[in-house]
Amino acid sequence: MLELLGAVFGSIFGGGATGLFGVAIQRFADYQNRKLDLQLERERRETEIAKRQADAAIMREEWAGRLQVATAEGDAAKDVAESAAFGKSQWAEPARYSHAPTMTTGQQWVMVILDGLRGAVRPLLTVYLCALTTYVWVQVRGVLSAEDLDARAALDVWRLVVGQILYLTTTCTLWWFGVRNKSGISKV
Repeated sequence: MLELLGAVFGSIFGGGATGLFGVAIQRFADYQNRKLDLQLERERRETEIAKRQADAAIMREEWAGRLQVATAEGDAAKDVAESAAFGKSQWAEPARYSHAPTMTTGQQWVMVILDGLRGAVRPLLTVYLCALTTYVWVQVRGVLSAEDLDARAALDVWRLVVGQILYLTTTCTLWWFGVRNKSGISKV
C-alpha cells in the first residue's frame, strides 16, 4: 500500500515539477521576447530622433520654403503616430497577427490561419493527450482482463499506467494554467 501511495505521489509530483519547469521555460522565453521588443522600440526611438534632427536641419536651411516645412512636419507627425501605435500594439500581445493594415489580402489570410493554429495548439494537444491516455487505459484494461497474468505483473502494469496518466495530466494542467495566468501580470 505504501509503495502504491509512493508511486501515485511520485507521479503527481513528477508531473507537477515538469509542468512548473515548462512554465519557467515559457516565462524565460517571454522575458527574452520582451527584451528584444524593448530593444527594437529603443532603436525606433533613436531613428525617430535622428529623423527629427534631420527635419530641423532642413527647416533651418530652407526657411523660405514654408510649404515643404509643413509637409515635412506632417510626415514627422505621421511617423510619431505610427510609432506610438506600434508601441501600444506591443502591450496587446498575444493579439492577432492578421490585422496589419499594410498586408495584402493573401498575406492577411495566411496570418488568419496562423492565428487559428496558434490559438488551437494547446486545446488540441490537451484533447489529443486525453484521447491517447484513454486509449492506452482501455488497451491495458483489455490486456489485464484477457491475458493470464499473475497478480504481481498485473499490479505492476496497473501502477505504471496510473502513474503515467497522473504524470501527464499534472504536467499539462500545471503548464497550461501556469502560462495562461501571465495575462493578469502588470506589464509596467
